[in-house]
Amino acid sequence: MKRKARSKKFLKELRSLISALKHMKPGETHILSINANYGHYQLVIGPEKNAMSDEDERSIEIEGEIHHLFVTPDEVRAQPSKNQVMENLKDTVIMRGLHVELKDPRPSDGYNGLRAKEYINLAGEAGDDIIERAESSDEISLDTYRLIQEDIIKALKENKRKSLQGMS
Repeated sequence: MKRKARSKKFLKELRSLISALKHMKPGETHILSINANYGHYQLVIGPEKNAMSDEDERSIEIEGEIHHLFVTPDEVRAQPSKNQVMENLKDTVIMRGLHVELKDPRPSDGYNGLRAKEYINLAGEAGDDIIERAESSDEISLDTYRLIQEDIIKALKENKRKSLQGMS
């Protein structure tokens, strides 16, 4: 899915879960704090980019911290796969305490948006390449952005479900 389409889908899902976002005026900005499974985030949904357009395009910025990322040459995960656990996380770099600063659909200011407090390299020389890629390329930050979007939506759905149960 293209980044712009993913951004619109994310905004649509947010609106379906947060009633205050359904009727945002063109110049409004909303700031949300969300505690989710993989971390905690501050979401800034900006004003419409082009008030003359029929499409509601808004910037979405996420800043926060993710507890862990498990990165292999092939994937980025918030939790290790069963296979990774069975192989004692061989070929994996664990990024701990990641500060995240991402602007949809691209990271902002030439900075890829991720800074880990600690790297635990269980992949040897391949791990050095993974760490270098994590620090310099947009690939891992875009995968992380997707994980964060899923984490936020899941947390909001869970919160909505709990509040509906509390009403009954």
